[in-house]
Amino acid sequence: MTQEKDSGASGYRLAAIERLGRDVCGLRLECVDAGPLRFRSGQFVSVTAPGGLTRSYSMAAAPRADGGVELQVRLQPGGAFSEWLRRQARPGDELWLQGPYGDCVWREDSGAEQSLMLATGTGIAPLRAMLQQGLGESGGRPVILYWGGRKADDLYLLEEMRAWERERPGFRFEPVLSEAEPGWHGRRGFVQQAAAEDFPCLRAAEAYACGAPAMVGAARQLLSRECGLPEERFLADAFQPAASVASVSEAVALSVRVADGGERRLEVAASGSLMQALAAAGLMRGVCGGQAACGTCLVRVERDWLPRLPAMERAERRLLAALEAGDGRSRLACQIALQPGLQGLSLVIPG
Repeated sequence: MTQEKDSGASGYRLAAIERLGRDVCGLRLECVDAGPLRFRSGQFVSVTAPGGLTRSYSMAAAPRADGGVELQVRLQPGGAFSEWLRRQARPGDELWLQGPYGDCVWREDSGAEQSLMLATGTGIAPLRAMLQQGLGESGGRPVILYWGGRKADDLYLLEEMRAWERERPGFRFEPVLSEAEPGWHGRRGFVQQAAAEDFPCLRAAEAYACGAPAMVGAARQLLSRECGLPEERFLADAFQPAASVASVSEAVALSVRVADGGERRLEVAASGSLMQALAAAGLMRGVCGGQAACGTCLVRVERDWLPRLPAMERAERRLLAALEAGDGRSRLACQIALQPGLQGLSLVIPG
């Protein structure tokens, strides 16, 4: 049965599934409608499979003229999307892609003299797309990629990256293993440590970090504190849930108006994020999971409430600026932790 297309979604067909590593699949998608996805290298997309199952994945290749998209998916034990790929997915299956989302993208004219890329696991996917674009630019700046895993078979694109290093001037590849087995002749430890050892001064550089939140957080602190990397030149893509405050035994009453609908009054637990509460009520879907990267949880808050909300972090300010939502009332619901002091909060969800 053909599933109904979401508003703004692009129709795609699963053209091929390829096992890239022990627990990673590569998906090649072909556009089947008149509106192929337009994205920038480094962004991600929301993918809806037959039956309505939806997950978010980064594009693993730079934009192509034919609108084709490549994804790399880690197969999680018991994961719903992973089980669909293992047991049911077949070439020809219809998929819907919504987006793109995220502002951790390749910057052609950043002004940096050196680009560092740090990845763990399938965090290599968006960096691979950036490399395809950046390494093809004439006169481009030098780029070094640090890709980390526990053991060698975690680095499922090892030979491809080594080939790129041989063939593409200005590109250096440093694989790093935290639990290397005997016979491994590469770097050992963690990618952020390797980068800091190689580049003790990063004042004129930029860094892109994609992968595990622990790595991204550690890299941000280490490269900034010890190597002088400017904060605005650290671009990251990692799942960072909003902090939870207050006891779940307390409740918060919210007044919510949807721009293309009516007004609702909700009573929710004073814990988790505002996005989680609104998503549970069926009023929004936060695609990026709370990392201030997609903008799907944008809300407008009554001015009287603004001083009571938590201060904006850099990622939220940057995304609001990219969305041209700097009206002084717009916030990202994923960055607002619910707590008793927000009793009676009034907000609008844009149409």
